[in-house]
Amino acid sequence: MASALLTALAGACTAFAALLALALIAAPRRLPMPRSALFGGAVMLIGLTHTAWQHVGLAALDASAPPPWRYGAGLFAQSWGFYALIAGVLQPADAQRWAVKASGALSLALAIVVPPAWAIPVSLAVGTGYALHLGTLVYRLRATRRWFRVELPVVLAFAAMGLCVGAAGLLTPSLLPWAGFALTYSLQMAAGYLLVTALLLLVPDLAAKTQEAVATSYAQSSLGKVDVAAAAERLRRLFDEEHLYRDEDLGLAKLARRVDLTPHQLSELLNVRFGESFSKYVRRHRVAAAQRMLVDEPRASVLSVGLSVGFGSQSTFYAAFKEETGLVPGEFRRRNLPSDPTGNA
Repeated sequence: MASALLTALAGACTAFAALLALALIAAPRRLPMPRSALFGGAVMLIGLTHTAWQHVGLAALDASAPPPWRYGAGLFAQSWGFYALIAGVLQPADAQRWAVKASGALSLALAIVVPPAWAIPVSLAVGTGYALHLGTLVYRLRATRRWFRVELPVVLAFAAMGLCVGAAGLLTPSLLPWAGFALTYSLQMAAGYLLVTALLLLVPDLAAKTQEAVATSYAQSSLGKVDVAAAAERLRRLFDEEHLYRDEDLGLAKLARRVDLTPHQLSELLNVRFGESFSKYVRRHRVAAAQRMLVDEPRASVLSVGLSVGFGSQSTFYAAFKEETGLVPGEFRRRNLPSDPTGNA
């Protein structure tokens, strides 16, 4: 029974890992991520998949036998991969490079020297420490991230999961059989995948908004040698004349290159000159264009309007439109169209 359940959980975790791997592969198209973050994400997903399938064999392990060395090594690898991925998103490259390298060296050293019998509690304690440090990085972004109250609990939930599994590891195999530990950990892994999926569904543009928050939080005065008026005019032309907001893949770094600024400079320019964040500036232009299209093109579907102005999905279009106008697109169209769409009312 336990073996069948563990096999099913391993299959589910593998499917989730494959979906997240596709998201990582697509990430550079939308958001320039450090190579260390992408590499860390790959290591994390491979490590988690390896661990899930190792649990099937772990359940049959003799109570007096320690887990195989490869099992503990996989735990250290997945913990570091998780840290490298998230730290690469939550900090600018120059700030997180040393931490990722140091943590990688630590995890590798521990994987080599820690005895197999202690690999589970030590690796999960290290992973919990990584999660707590990531929590402090999220906390630093609290002033610039509207979703801070959603993201921080998720990071802390991962830390709590690490503590829970670490405690189970200390009780195994003396008080908790290997099958019980394997089930406990596999269920936590499945819950973790569900948490990440829910967060990405709740905040589909999470990576872009986080990059913007990082640029704002870590930036110091960066406009000292910039012709602010000229940069603002370039920005206006890109949006009002070239309609750059229609680019679904538009991100802070991509727009900064078009304005001939760094992401930090552009973020500061938007906040100082326009009093808006990057995401709000883009969203405002997209919603304004959608408002015009909804009235001027009454036969166009609401979804086609949203996609044509740069939104990547119906859900993000509806959420942004309602936040800007207080109405969903369909209701806005009904209130602003004449009774006869041909204009003969």
